[in-house]
Amino acid sequence: GDGNPDVREWPLVELKDLVSSAPNSLRSGPFGSDLLHSEFVDEGVAVLGIDNAVENRFSWKGRRFITHEKYNELKRYTVRPGDVLITIMATIGRSAVVPADIGPAINSKHLAAITLDQSKANPAFISFSIHSDERVIHQLFARSRGAIMSGLNLSLIKEVKLRLPPIDVQEHFCQALSRIERDKALATESLHQSEALFGSLLQGAFSGSLGR
Repeated sequence: GDGNPDVREWPLVELKDLVSSAPNSLRSGPFGSDLLHSEFVDEGVAVLGIDNAVENRFSWKGRRFITHEKYNELKRYTVRPGDVLITIMATIGRSAVVPADIGPAINSKHLAAITLDQSKANPAFISFSIHSDERVIHQLFARSRGAIMSGLNLSLIKEVKLRLPPIDVQEHFCQALSRIERDKALATESLHQSEALFGSLLQGAFSGSLGR
């Protein structure tokens, strides 16, 4: 942030400058008749959507799948471990990193997926910048389009600018962020356990069994 005196010395880069040179490294999901809701099945290859990134961290909600045969038709939309996901329709600008254990999966039309050149950019740092850097957020919302609902396209995403610190600074930041997220998860679990214990004590008090 601006509180760091080094910020102004970091280069201002566009997201397209950080994308891997591998084919199809910046993509949105299949549109229209390429993938219909009627083609979802109970198990198979996962289809990622807004719900997987809306909390600004990757999470599994209601799962959607396609058959392996359908996946073979849509392989160009495959997401890879370490890809950065960005919500581009309805709820825009939320972001998450695809976990290492994702398995075969594609992204839906509601997401953009970016495969980064990780010698330049740490996926967790870029994802955090997308959903938490006020300058990036301003660009995303200023560029959003749509008469009925906000939306982004790949051309707009490519042009988003951000300050890019050296890769070792990015990695140091992400290590600190990981520790914070771990502590938050532990605190949340402790709170849930305390609430469960409190509920049990209340039940015992009202039933008259407390202290027996």
